[in-house]
Amino acid sequence: MSQKQANTSEAGWALITQGVTAARVDAHRLRKLFSQAQMLVERSAQKDHLYQVAGDLIMGIPGALERLERSLDRTSYALAKIGEDHLKDRLSISDRAMVEDGIVNPKPFPGGRMPRTSIERVARNWEKRQAGEE
Repeated sequence: MSQKQANTSEAGWALITQGVTAARVDAHRLRKLFSQAQMLVERSAQKDHLYQVAGDLIMGIPGALERLERSLDRTSYALAKIGEDHLKDRLSISDRAMVEDGIVNPKPFPGGRMPRTSIERVARNWEKRQAGEE
C-alpha cells in the first residue's frame, strides 16, 4: 500500500470513529431526554389520554434506541478491531506496555446495561409503584 493510500485509510478510519463516537453521545442524550419525557407522562393526570394519542411513540422509541445502540456497539467493536494494529504500532514501547498492563484483567463498564424491553420496563415501573404504596 502506498503512503498516500495508508494516510487516506488512517484519515478515513479516524473520521468513521469520530462519527460513531458522536452518534453514541447523541443516542445517550436521546435516551436521557426520552426518560424525562416518560417520567412526565407517568406523572401526568392525563396519562391515559397521552397513551391514547401517542402510545405507539411512547412504546416504540425505547426499542428504536436499543437497536441504534446495538448497531453502534457493533460498529465500535469493528473499528476497535480494525484500528488495533494501527494504533498499537503508533505507540512507543513504554506506552504500549502501560496500556497492556492496564487492561490485563479488564472489567465491564460500571453499571452494565439495564434490560430495556417494554415488558421489563413495565414490570420495573409496576414494582416501584407497589413498593411506594405499601
